Amino acid sequence: MAPPVLRVGLIGNGTVGAAFASALDANHERLSQRLGVRVRLVQIAVRTPDRHRDVLPGVRVHDDAESLANDGGIDVVVEASGDLAASQWLRRVIARGAAAVSANKLAIASDRALLDALARRHPLLHCEGAVAAALPIVRALRDSLDGEEIHDLRGVLNGTTTFILTQLERGACFDDAVAAAQEAGYAESDTSTDLSGRDAAAKLAILATLAWRRPVTLDEVATRGIDGNIVDVVRVACDHGSRVRLVAEAWEEDGLQLRVAPKILDAADPLARAEDVINVVAVQSALAGPLTWYGAGAGGTRTASALLGDVLAASRALVGTHTGRIAA
Repeated sequence: MAPPVLRVGLIGNGTVGAAFASALDANHERLSQRLGVRVRLVQIAVRTPDRHRDVLPGVRVHDDAESLANDGGIDVVVEASGDLAASQWLRRVIARGAAAVSANKLAIASDRALLDALARRHPLLHCEGAVAAALPIVRALRDSLDGEEIHDLRGVLNGTTTFILTQLERGACFDDAVAAAQEAGYAESDTSTDLSGRDAAAKLAILATLAWRRPVTLDEVATRGIDGNIVDVVRVACDHGSRVRLVAEAWEEDGLQLRVAPKILDAADPLARAEDVINVVAVQSALAGPLTWYGAGAGGTRTASALLGDVLAASRALVGTHTGRIAA
């Protein structure tokens, strides 16, 4: 008898979505062996379906993300659209007992219901790809450090601003550094979310929600980004052996404090290792002490790696507790 099938729907087929679809197709057999069920992409919802019809044979492509989220025949919905409306789709997916996997940090960090689900470790909501791409910080806070008391959390979480600041250190002017980030595919044509610090603030809200087990929204993070005025600060810092990075940090002091802002870092600071699109996250916990994660925090294939890991985790939750959902 053929193994049962776990049906996956994908919302969004841009850089991240396309990388995920390709990775799922390439790793299909290996994933199926690990899970004991076949994992199959059956639907893709995008704004312009005609441009994506030939993505993968046998996959239905359409423009109705809401219907995909509501489709009872889909077991796992992977959301990689970047659309703020995605929070509604993710809530609907979980409500009907399917699994939701998302790389959309702004949608999650703006929605208290989803943050509450994260704080409670809901088994059907996964978002490793929303923070630091393949860097496994979400899973570490959610699972490995779940029994820990977290004292503080610091990170360089936005690859675009780190790339720009690295270019400034190498002598580029601000506008040329931004253009280089766009040309390399690390920045969108509209860089406001990255440069304002809002992207890093959304990621910090998700990490703080997991670390302190209570919903922390994007609006609770005091946020200041970077602009052309940062150039002189970067040059002076370099002259003194220091670096400027956009730092996201959360700590306990008369309640939970949350902040994103450019900071001058001593060369010995673990966060000063961040350059180009490398992300660094440092956590201080009661029992484990100081812990640091380091790795590429941007790019379609890296985020696809995180999405694949989340699909496996979500699939195990479905197979373990909702076996009636899986089709023979």
